[in-house]
Amino acid sequence: RANLSHAPRILDIGTGSGILALMMAQKAAHFCNPNGEEQNVQSSSIDISSFDNGAARIDAIEIDEQAAAQAATNFKNAKWAKQLFIYCCDVTGYTSPHLYDLVISNPPYFDTPATLSNAYSKQSQSRSVARQTSALGPDELFSASSTLLTEQGQMYCVYPASMEASVIETAEGYGLSLADILYVKHTSNKSPYLCAFHFKKVMKGPSDNLKSVTAHQEWPSLTAKNAIK
Repeated sequence: RANLSHAPRILDIGTGSGILALMMAQKAAHFCNPNGEEQNVQSSSIDISSFDNGAARIDAIEIDEQAAAQAATNFKNAKWAKQLFIYCCDVTGYTSPHLYDLVISNPPYFDTPATLSNAYSKQSQSRSVARQTSALGPDELFSASSTLLTEQGQMYCVYPASMEASVIETAEGYGLSLADILYVKHTSNKSPYLCAFHFKKVMKGPSDNLKSVTAHQEWPSLTAKNAIK
């Protein structure tokens, strides 16, 4: 778990329909109002219990217009609408007047199919964009994250276990050091299929804090003009 002393600004890159952003808003509201209605907050390992007065601002970026519009609707209908903002744009062209304390992302991690392959022929274009690395590769993700994070900023993202070494190498190339890694398995006797990475902007050397968890179901994927809201 991240031990954040203060994280009032969060950025969700590639938010899709806004699920992760909504989870962050829910957790902030719950921990700052422990006697309130929000109780179901255990689905995320990101600890934001020290947010001030539930006033975290959560910005979300989504390149697909349809998904961004859905996120805007979801944000508008949420209890935390005043804290949530959606921007329909490419992260490489996104600018912000302030830096972020926390960046989260469930990025696309399927390679673009070969020209002769019809593996993706039944997918909608929006779904293909949401799932393929050509839309948001590790280089673009970590470059933007490093630029947009504060000096004490932290980042969480997920990638297939097969990409572990390359993801860590790419992140380090942009000044993000590995703090924790969570290995996710279908069953205890299977090899990990997914890695949840926790990076820090401040370089502290390699971490030995490696964890493994068994998951019987796949994690839900996030699919779904600037400042839609």
